[in-house]
Amino acid sequence: MLELVANNPEPNNEQFAGEHIQQYAPAFAADVIRFIIRQSDYEELTASCKKQFNDWWQLAIPGGTPENSYESVYWYLLYLIDSRREDELRGNRFVKQRIQECACYLINKGKIPNFAHGIRP
Repeated sequence: MLELVANNPEPNNEQFAGEHIQQYAPAFAADVIRFIIRQSDYEELTASCKKQFNDWWQLAIPGGTPENSYESVYWYLLYLIDSRREDELRGNRFVKQRIQECACYLINKGKIPNFAHGIRP
């Protein structure tokens, strides 16, 4: 069950957000790469997206501007995956290129994608 920010006994701390992103972003990027190279299916990827959002919301950190560019790319990728159908992710070269660039950056295998500007939910 989701908690309201007001119900969170812990203070909203950027440290919690940073720790969460450092833990979750590379794992999510690996899930995306597995999907791209067809080692996992669309249902697994969407389940990973839901887990990312649910675990973030449990921290009860307010939405808004990410702390850094790494976090911004993470949120961009997460929203991009969450907003597309499987045929778009697999068949649209433009979308596929964007998700690949973001995922590679999040696992330190690529340069920062300058187009990727996400925000916290």
